[in-house]
Amino acid sequence: MLALTLWILALLWSAARADARKPDEFFSGSVYRARCASRCLSLHITRISAAFKHFQGNGSLVWCQNHKQCSKCLEPCRASWDLKENQCQDLCETQFPKKHYECLTSCEFLRSVQTLKPGDCPAPERASGFAAACVESCETDPECTALKKCCPNGCGHTCQIPKNPYKGSALKPRKELLFVERPSGLLEVGWSSRFNVSVEPVLYVLQRRWNFGIHPSEDDAMPWQDIAQVAEERALLSDIRPSRWYQFRVAAVNVHGTRGFTAPSKHFRSSRDPSPPPAPSGLRAAHITTGPGGLLTVRISWTLPVEPDVPVHHYKIYWSWTVPGKSAVPSRRKRRRKTSDGARSSVDLEGLQANSSYTVEVQSVSYWGQIPLKSARASVQFNMQLHNQTSKNHIKSHSFAVSKVPDLGVVLMKRPAGALEVGTPYYQNRQLQVHIYWKKRGDAVENRYHVQWMPEYCSHNQTGAPQKSVTQENFINLPGLLFSCKYRVTVHTLNAKRRSKDESISFLTPSCATLRSKSVKPIACPGDTAPSKVLAKPENLTATFSFHDGNVTAHFLWRVSRAQLLQPVTGFQVTWAEVSSASRLNSLPNSIISQSQILPPDHNLLVVSSLRPATSYRLEVKVMTAAGEGPATKKIFQTPDRPPLQQSKST
Repeated sequence: MLALTLWILALLWSAARADARKPDEFFSGSVYRARCASRCLSLHITRISAAFKHFQGNGSLVWCQNHKQCSKCLEPCRASWDLKENQCQDLCETQFPKKHYECLTSCEFLRSVQTLKPGDCPAPERASGFAAACVESCETDPECTALKKCCPNGCGHTCQIPKNPYKGSALKPRKELLFVERPSGLLEVGWSSRFNVSVEPVLYVLQRRWNFGIHPSEDDAMPWQDIAQVAEERALLSDIRPSRWYQFRVAAVNVHGTRGFTAPSKHFRSSRDPSPPPAPSGLRAAHITTGPGGLLTVRISWTLPVEPDVPVHHYKIYWSWTVPGKSAVPSRRKRRRKTSDGARSSVDLEGLQANSSYTVEVQSVSYWGQIPLKSARASVQFNMQLHNQTSKNHIKSHSFAVSKVPDLGVVLMKRPAGALEVGTPYYQNRQLQVHIYWKKRGDAVENRYHVQWMPEYCSHNQTGAPQKSVTQENFINLPGLLFSCKYRVTVHTLNAKRRSKDESISFLTPSCATLRSKSVKPIACPGDTAPSKVLAKPENLTATFSFHDGNVTAHFLWRVSRAQLLQPVTGFQVTWAEVSSASRLNSLPNSIISQSQILPPDHNLLVVSSLRPATSYRLEVKVMTAAGEGPATKKIFQTPDRPPLQQSKST
């Protein structure tokens, strides 16, 4: 019977964990910010109604942004505000030094909706199944999936379905979305709402996803992205690109929350044909080396195009040279060509001859179905002339600066002046990184630079969420970048006087193969076999309790995912310790009672007796293999303070 109970609990816990991995559209950052903005409009609804015949329109948002008090309320609702690293008091005092009450209350509201889900917890005595288990399976609402809240059940806290989760929320718009492509290239996306959608002002969050190709595909589509937050039932989009299949969805949000996004719309693709890719820019010759027999190798580099209509499939490289002959004999001209992958931004030309004049042309080639799209050719010319101690010859490159090295001239590209500058991406500590630089503004002590970066497009269709950081320096290092991606970086200052306008710059990261070919040290590329290390980690720690002679006996159960097993398991190291209430509030360990035990590999169950009732215990489990120990999984359990009531059997 005990084994069956443990198996059922483990199955329920596994299902809950699997559900936790699903995307949670009800509680995304865009929905939180829309609730925040809807609250601001609700507070000023009387003035907005006096100014506009229909308060449900984008005019109300514009009015709020320009109104002295309403704009203070609206400020924390911006995407640039990061409440994970900053306190509301500090942010609002910096933005509004004199009067910041509206900002502070709005910020605290935003923080509360991020931590408390809508709805009411059911009565503890109504909990059943896993929800009634005497475990501390959660501490806050965000730990629970979908609409579930962290609720008490009389002897612990579990994730439970609340009562009235949609109370007061705006009704979901109708699922049919309309698309109107204007001659100018703008796309109007429209939708309609049901009657009496909400008493409070409603904001609509519009999201989209897309995939390249001549056929629509949800499997190859990029993740959903926020593209608009509007107060009316339409949005005008200017960045619609040919050759992309778009899907849209919309959610109606008011101060109380949302009922979620509509189902994905039918696919939309612009009627315009894609344009050929642009010609490679920044073409230059560099990294000249001498090989056997005195032959030379020159690296030809260029800048990858920024978001072409169709990704570049490959580059065609043509080079020709002139060999000077005697004065009475005319020069002889020769030509060669090769191709390079579309994700690469350089190619090495080998076997070049000294004392020759070279012309190199590079052309971008994309494919739209079976139709090739070719760019114009970009070209660069240079002379291969060796240095010696008596001559002053050097390599000449049209329109490029020249720098000398002991044996050969090397062509360098000048960095363009601008508000932001990007360093050369480099690989260090097993990750791709880059430095971003800018000029300091105003008082360097008071200014704080808010930096946000995210990949806009990757050749492998992988992407990542926006990342943020705050610094007082005039530079920042961006770690953990993806290969073969176009990144966009935005920087603004926030001081006691005002928030500066955003400065943005885009840059392209090289492919892993390109970095690996240039690096002396080994580089781990996606798809490579990772070095042997212990990744296995116990999952789904659960506990059941029983009473014996006034003491509590605990049955701790866990499992190990087979997908993580790179080496055979040799055992489990289990440590448990009593945790006082004071130490738990301060997140400090307490070793009043601490014991450890090594279990064989086929034992994923530990029975501990003589525990005290109504006491918290910290459990820590590690997987042991021949290669070492894996990371520890920790969890705090609370023992019940009384035996469970015995249910009488019906006769």
